[in-house]
Formats: sequence, C-alpha cells, structure tokens
Amino acid sequence: MKIKNTIQVIALALLFASCDYLDIKPVGKVIPEKTTEFRALMVSAYNTGFDYKYLLSLRADEVIPPGDAYYYTNLIDFAIWNDNSPSMTATYPWSTAYKSIFYANSVIADVMTAEEDTDEDSREQLLGEAYLLRAFVHFDLLNLYAKPYDPATAATDDAIPLALKIDIEQDYYKATVAKVYEQVFSDIEQGKANLTVDKQPAATAYRFSKQAADAFEARVRLYHQEWEKALELAEDVIALYPLEDLNAADYTIPYDISSKEAILCLEKWGNYDIENYTMVLPNLSDKYNPTGDKRYALYFTPNGERLKPTKGASNDKHKVSIRSAEMYLIAAEAAAHLDGQLDKAKTRLKELMSKRLTPEYYAERAAAVDAMNADQLLEEIMNERARELALEGHRWFDLRRTTRPEIVKNYTDDQGEAKTATLANDDSRYTITFPKEATENNPHLSE
Repeated sequence: MKIKNTIQVIALALLFASCDYLDIKPVGKVIPEKTTEFRALMVSAYNTGFDYKYLLSLRADEVIPPGDAYYYTNLIDFAIWNDNSPSMTATYPWSTAYKSIFYANSVIADVMTAEEDTDEDSREQLLGEAYLLRAFVHFDLLNLYAKPYDPATAATDDAIPLALKIDIEQDYYKATVAKVYEQVFSDIEQGKANLTVDKQPAATAYRFSKQAADAFEARVRLYHQEWEKALELAEDVIALYPLEDLNAADYTIPYDISSKEAILCLEKWGNYDIENYTMVLPNLSDKYNPTGDKRYALYFTPNGERLKPTKGASNDKHKVSIRSAEMYLIAAEAAAHLDGQLDKAKTRLKELMSKRLTPEYYAERAAAVDAMNADQLLEEIMNERARELALEGHRWFDLRRTTRPEIVKNYTDDQGEAKTATLANDDSRYTITFPKEATENNPHLSE
C-alpha cells in the first residue's frame, strides 16, 4: 500500500498513537512517495513526546508542590523520587519517545527514494533531520534511564535499547552507555553530512539546521566529557547567536522562540501545573541575588510567604530547547577543565553574567570570578547553570552528570504534616527505573 497524500501520512501517525513500546504490528509497511509526505512524517516525529521536562524540575531541587495545592497528589511523587507510584498521572517518556524514533527511522529508511515535489525540502535535509532527531531522543532516554557517563565503566554500564531500523519482529536489548553514545555521535555525523539548511526560519525553528546540530553536539560532547570538542563547537555557535541584555529596555525574554538566543525550539518544558501548583525551593531561589540578578523577578513571583515560578509557565512561545546562553555555559565549563583555558572560561562566564546582572552587582561578581581557581570556577559555573537554565529541564541532568549531591526537601503534605524527603549522595534514584509500560512489553529490560 502506498501513501498518496499528506492526510494519509497523518493517518499513519494516528495508527501508531496507542501502541506500546516496540509493540507495533501494522499489517504492512507503509511507504510515502513524496518529500511532502516524508515531511509530514517528520512533523509527527517532532510533535511526539517533547513535553515532559517539567517533571525533571520537580525531580531536581527546583520546585515542589505545597500540601494545599490542588494538584498536590499528582505532583508530589515526582518531587520526592517515589517512582512508579500509582498516584502518578503523568510519566517520563518511553513509548512516545520510541514512537518519535520510529517515525525518524521511517524517514531514514526510505526518504532518499522519494520524489521531490516541493522546493521547501530536499531529500537530504529530511534525512539529516531524521538522524539528528533520532540522536536527540536516544540522548534524552540515555540521561533518564541509564547511569551517568563514566569513562571507566561506560563500556559495561547498562543503558537503553537502541531502535535503529523498522523491524517489528526483532528483539530489543539494553545497549551499554558507551554504545548509545557511539550511536548518538554516529547519527549526529550522518545528520550533519546531509543537512542543507544553515538556520531555520522562525516558523520552523523546531526543525534541525546545521547550526542547531552544532549546538546539540556541543551539549552531547560536554556530557561525554570531551572538553576540547565541546568548547570548539560552542565557540562556533556563540559567534552566530548573541545574548539578550536584560539591562536593555527592549530585550526579548531569552527563552522565547522570538529571541535572538533561540537555536532550536522543540520542547515545551513550561507547564501550567508548575506555575500554579508548586513553590520554588530555597536550594534554587537562594542562588540568586533578588535585587542584583535581573532573572529573579523574571523567573519568580512572590505568593504570600512562598515564591511562585512564572518562567515558562504554559506559554507555547517559551519552548526553546537550545539557546545561546547554554553555549556560553558549555564553553565556560569545558574551558575550565582544560589546561591553560581558565581565562577563557572566566571570560565566557562573565559575558553571560554581564547580560543578566545589574551593572553594580556584575562588577562585584566579576571580581569574585576573576579571583577563582579552577575548582571554584567550576562550582560557580554549575550555580550559574542553575540560575540561567532554571526550570528548563537541565538541572536534573546537571546534578546527575556531576556530583550527584544529597538533596533534602522539607515540605508539608496534604494533611498539613511536616515532611522531609532525602536523596542521598550518589543515590540509585539518580537513575530513573524503566517505567512499567516498558518492562511489561519487553522482558529483556529486566535481564
């Protein structure tokens, strides 16, 4: 059976919408014929499963639902690491993530034989995007469900299944952390080799471009502790994407899709529940100077004795997955790990701070940064990542990939009783267990 128009491609997407993880059993392989039809498949891939990062803000040390919040029971288990609780009404991504990969694999398998029926998309651009999106999703899954990267153990640490082709009959086994990184880097390389678009226009900024691919690779290289490569890639992107100046009268919110900082606008990390039913934890709010840091009033609002998060909220315009501020922070962190690059690290950090702090407070903080040694600077960079990227889904991954510190959360439950939840240093819960839907459909995950 051949797909004859875009409507039928969308129908194909709906066909798989209710399938469990790798339990897809279509009657036959459905193959689009034209690039417009493959674009419809890629749109489905981009629109599947990219709205979960708010759950990581709960899991990290950023926000928690107070006991009197309307959605307290729906959110609290995420905040206190009570995984697979029956009270959880949302889930970390699994079947949706692999569904996105399924769509990408469909494009990878057949797009180069498609008829080019529009000037908008070439076969090569679609192929490049499919490889990059497959890498992006596998990388997210790796950081959710596998141990943090350790070069000494990555070759033996269990990770996630790699889904690389359309084969309904194959068995899916856990790959190692090293193998998943190897595949992610291979997909990035293949993707970049095929992309033809340097920068996506604002209307399609959710799609990968050459510049977005470089920025994504900079992130992956940082997590993989390839400091020189991460620095090189971040520097290339920094040259193309300036920072918003929060001291200027006409700035655009840095995480708005219309901001000059926006590089890839894919994920809806903001959430109505976070804005309306949580409070900011002191471990985050205490990192800011309320008067000297312009982000404090931009990100948070007083709510009685509590501090309410306003950043992101449920605004669809605040869905920037990668932006230039992150590139400055990647450059600073990578440089701080390299011999002879401490001044470069300080420069990039101060350049970001100068656009976020009042001039008076910046002068104070810049002098402090200048006096730091490498270890002190790395700690400050982590704090700056927490401040700048708050509530965007980065903090949990940063805690995992660095020191995995003890986290203590004091809160009041829905009965008004004071409670304390503790995540120990290097706690096993820094790696999320596979969801029930995954293990039920694939017994190999329990091996």
